[in-house]
Parts: sequence; C-alpha cells; structure tokens
Amino acid sequence: MLVKNFYNILSFNASDQHLEATLLFNPDHEVYLGHFPGQPVVPGVIQLQIVKELLEQHLKRQLQLVSMLQAKFLMIIVPEGQVVLISISYKQTDESSFQVDASISTYQQTATKLKAIYRLSESL
Repeated sequence: MLVKNFYNILSFNASDQHLEATLLFNPDHEVYLGHFPGQPVVPGVIQLQIVKELLEQHLKRQLQLVSMLQAKFLMIIVPEGQVVLISISYKQTDESSFQVDASISTYQQTATKLKAIYRLSESL
C-alpha cells in the first residue's frame, strides 16, 4: 500500500475479469492535514492508486500504469464516515497488458471514473 493506514477494506469480491471492494477511509490520516486543512477531501491521485492496488491484490502481481485514457472526478469524496464502492472491470489485451475500467461510488453516486492500461511488472 502506497499510503499506509489510509483506508480499510470492508469487503472484497472478485469474479472473472471483475472485482468490487468496499472501503472506509481513515478521516484522521495525515494526508488530510494538507488536503485540505479543515475540509478533508480524498486526493484524486490516491483514488487512482487505490484502484491499482486493488487490482494488484486480485491478480497477485505488480502493475505499472502505461496509459491513463480517461480520468473523471465527478464529485469530491469526503473521508468522514463514507463507505465507498470501487468497481473494477478488466480485460487482458496481451501477455502482459490489461485494459481497465473502474468507478468509485459513494451512496449510489459515481464520484470517479477511469479507463487505463496497465502492464504486468515484477511479482509481488
């Protein structure tokens, strides 16, 4: 995990080429001292990292981002008491590459959408 103690995984379910996880963010994490003092918001770059980490956990392999085809931040995510659902669909496009579509939702509203290409790296 890139940012230690940033979130807790409440559930993790995977099937063929799809996974879903529910997370609870730690609202007291030091990241929020700078993002933003008094009004904490989950940073977009960390949201993207969490998608990568969950996919790595599922595949049991390390991944490297090759191309971010689309990243849409549709609403802010406030960490206080919000359970988020992360939904990831992926398709292996060759021996070492995956095309990924992911969304992060809070209370049935989509907060973030992304489409990216990842490549296998070294084993975990």
